Amino acid sequence: GATAVVLNGPRHFLMDSVTGARTGRVRSFHGQRLREVAALPIRTPAEMAQTPYTERTVDRTNVWRWKAGRRIFELIAPGGTRYVMQAYAQIVDRHLTLGRLPRLGSRLHLPAGWRYRSRVLRRPLALGATGSTTILQDDLQDTYQRVPLVPPRGTRLHRVHLRGAAKTVGSPTPGTLEDRGTVRGTPFGAGQATLVVRLAAGTATGTFRFVTKRGSARGTLDLTYVISGDEITFDGTASFTGGTGAYRRITGQRLKAHDHNHLDGQSGTFSLDGEVAY
Repeated sequence: GATAVVLNGPRHFLMDSVTGARTGRVRSFHGQRLREVAALPIRTPAEMAQTPYTERTVDRTNVWRWKAGRRIFELIAPGGTRYVMQAYAQIVDRHLTLGRLPRLGSRLHLPAGWRYRSRVLRRPLALGATGSTTILQDDLQDTYQRVPLVPPRGTRLHRVHLRGAAKTVGSPTPGTLEDRGTVRGTPFGAGQATLVVRLAAGTATGTFRFVTKRGSARGTLDLTYVISGDEITFDGTASFTGGTGAYRRITGQRLKAHDHNHLDGQSGTFSLDGEVAY
């Protein structure tokens, strides 16, 4: 593959070719002549941190291509979401080489339920980015691109853009909170929402359920939270696991989830963005 020199160390790209790339002009940075090929939006100081196994959105327009017979390296998250390694880095480990990648999984500190695999492509692979794409890095700063969700036969993809409001109505078990409220947006329209989460040391895991005129949809939440003053903010991912009516075959992983509330739990707002298939 080709080699890219970046400001914090070398990265080695693994694909066979790239097409449709929109690039900027060559500019000099500390004696290096570099061309912009992608942009990483930074909205808050926290987004400056390189947190392993955390999705980031990159502004980019191109198509990475791998030929049949090429060995690729993937991360697979719970629920089946796949990420293909686009570049390995010699930043954390300057001795990392292509030949060591098939056995890299034993060195990574993968989150619970994640796995690393190496396989040979039976057919060509193309991963496109039309304006933006989703990437993440492992704890050695190797970079992976998320593989788009492929809808099961007989279903199609739908963009999800939901906004809601909810209040805490009780605590079913110690350390667990239940919120109820309303939700509105694409593709469900208006409906009722129930969210149940268990809090533990900065993390929140739980379930959600939306009920609409056309049926219901349910899923799981995997969040982290930060308390500032009398406010609490949750960020993480959500996965759809099933439903009824029009949504009985719904599936979708790694949607972006956000929730903001006061500690009294009476003024919560939440959002959900991504893709589902049904």
